[in-house]
Amino acid sequence: MESMERALAERVVHGLDDTLDHVSLRRQASSRLRGQVAFDLAMWAVLDPATIMWGSCVVDNAPRDFDDLEDAVFENEYRARDVLKLVDLAAGPGIGTLCGVTGGDPAISPRYRQILAPRGFTDELRLVMHDGRAAWGLLCLLRAGGSFDDGEVDALAGLGQPFATALRRSLVRGAADVTGPAPAGLILATTTGRILDMAEDARRLLDATPVDDLPLVIQAVAARRAVGRPASAACPTRDGRWLAFHASALGDRLAVVVEVVRPHQLADLVVRSRGLTPCEQEVLAAVARGRPDRMIARELMLPEHAMQDHLRSVFAKFDVGSRTELVAALFFEHFAPLHAADSTV
Repeated sequence: MESMERALAERVVHGLDDTLDHVSLRRQASSRLRGQVAFDLAMWAVLDPATIMWGSCVVDNAPRDFDDLEDAVFENEYRARDVLKLVDLAAGPGIGTLCGVTGGDPAISPRYRQILAPRGFTDELRLVMHDGRAAWGLLCLLRAGGSFDDGEVDALAGLGQPFATALRRSLVRGAADVTGPAPAGLILATTTGRILDMAEDARRLLDATPVDDLPLVIQAVAARRAVGRPASAACPTRDGRWLAFHASALGDRLAVVVEVVRPHQLADLVVRSRGLTPCEQEVLAAVARGRPDRMIARELMLPEHAMQDHLRSVFAKFDVGSRTELVAALFFEHFAPLHAADSTV
């Protein structure tokens, strides 16, 4: 069994081009996997290691209605009760199939009945890519006709750690890569948000990832600062990426730093834009990972009533009233827009 896992990992991960960006890396891995395991659709997603939120995907063999399929999967993942959820896999076995977790009766799953079966899919396999310290990616395979057998599950399980390591390296290297468009730039504005000047690095960055209405974004950041709220905001670009804007005082003006937000960095942006304290950040991450209240209090070494106070504060900052609403707000307001930049193979 162990040799089977190693063999598949060798064929898919060994020799991947370590100079590739994380999108190209996932494309190359999917191309290699096609010849090893039969699937009709593959999604290679980046996971935010802090919250296990589903980030941008590379999609292999996307159907015509993929956008509708993806939207339905996200609704199921973050607003419905079902089996084979990411938080459960990340906290447990790391890999599983719908047929496997339902004892051969996938119709038990609302996702199967409402989303997959109507599109002709008969089984789903999910593998959380974990490097031993954190979850960095997700492989989701769909099959139309038959189910994934135990041998395939065992073989695919061996991909998790080596591919997570490769993906992490690509993401971290990309965050530090200063070639190409500038990773950050400076905009000078009035305290009311009127743009006065723009450094060349900011201009290059905004030319490469244009924003539909930049003045309104700068005004929004300035307005947040004027009322004492965190002076940070994020904005999707026309090509589906995200830029973050952070304002600070510069005499009687504002210095606004603009930077690219990469999938694994989004949790930090959420913390800044929502004004979460360090303890609230930890509570939010634990709730997103599906931890119950008592476990969160124990992990943070807090009395349960104190943890509840922090949780209520997080609810207020997201304008929600329950855990389910909080997780949905976190995903649909901050992570779902990353999927506008999904890539197909």
